[in-house]
Amino acid sequence: MERDALENEFYKLRNELKVARSEISNLRQQIRSLKYTQDKHIEEVQSKINNWKCLDCKLNDKSSCNVLQEDENDNIVLEPIGYISTEFPVKKGIPRQPTLCPQLLGKLTISKNVFTNPEHALEGLIEYSHMWILFHFNRNESKHALAKVSPPRLKGDKTGVFATRSPHRPSPIGLSLVRIHCIEGSTIYFSGVDMLDKTPVLDIKPYIPQYDDPSEQELEINRDLLGVKNMTVPPGSPGIYPGNREDPDGEESDEEQVMKSLVHPLPQNVRVPSWVMTSSPKAITLTNEAEEQLNNLGKAELKPVIQRILKEDPRSTYIKQRYSNQFYTFLISDLHISCKFDDSANSVNVYRISKATRLSGEEDDSQEKC
Repeated sequence: MERDALENEFYKLRNELKVARSEISNLRQQIRSLKYTQDKHIEEVQSKINNWKCLDCKLNDKSSCNVLQEDENDNIVLEPIGYISTEFPVKKGIPRQPTLCPQLLGKLTISKNVFTNPEHALEGLIEYSHMWILFHFNRNESKHALAKVSPPRLKGDKTGVFATRSPHRPSPIGLSLVRIHCIEGSTIYFSGVDMLDKTPVLDIKPYIPQYDDPSEQELEINRDLLGVKNMTVPPGSPGIYPGNREDPDGEESDEEQVMKSLVHPLPQNVRVPSWVMTSSPKAITLTNEAEEQLNNLGKAELKPVIQRILKEDPRSTYIKQRYSNQFYTFLISDLHISCKFDDSANSVNVYRISKATRLSGEEDDSQEKC
């Protein structure tokens, strides 16, 4: 019996020893993991210390610089979405603007490092005739950005760099409007080449005249000033004017004559999807109380701004689907705008305008409670 008790005690102690060894092994693993994390943090801190430079005085000697400024968020890292292939391997002789050689074709291939199926990201783009390409001047040789540059047409004279399209800029980003010819898989073929071969692309955006063409924007503003509502101009239409009847004896009202000079179809060489052009702007009304509040706050000049924002419906698809016909609030400057959408009537009613009592960063998209 005594021997059996000793054996049981032995097995018990052996099991406890196994558990202790397992715990020690786990602790060692945790220590190694913590040490690795600590080493990574130390490397990051050391790298920031080594690369730190005062943004005000640009001193290399950190000990003599008394300006302490966090630069953690000052450096923006952008990954190329793809690369351009052109007939220009070197900078000499490259067209200065995209419209100079429309017969030259280039191609832009979206990288698979960005999307697993990059062709999915290009779906619908062929419905546009033009697109903007934002690219990186990755072969600039200048080490320092200059405030003034000498563009060729100034013949030696200098002007501010931001008044030119010089590639030598503080942020070497290029912007070109090109014509889309075709899309095959993840590659876009376009004309309007003014880029070097193997130029990295940061982004592409479709060209929409009603937003990108200043003359179209002026037309929209003039339409609003004349009180013309719910007027759209489908692509290729000969123009839509107020009224559907013919004027007696071929005469036209003054307003219709003005509108005929304001409304025109898209240029023949510009194409956009029908869903972009056939929007139905909402009718905007301000209650008498809201009008009075806006005037009392001394912000009457913001009324057309409020109307134009609401006209195109700033709500996200999620908000529209989940909170249809609900209250909506947003901020303009220091004003809190409260309104209610009526999707069935395609209208918006602004019922209150007040001084904002909270910071804009504290606002959210939740619906206002009655």
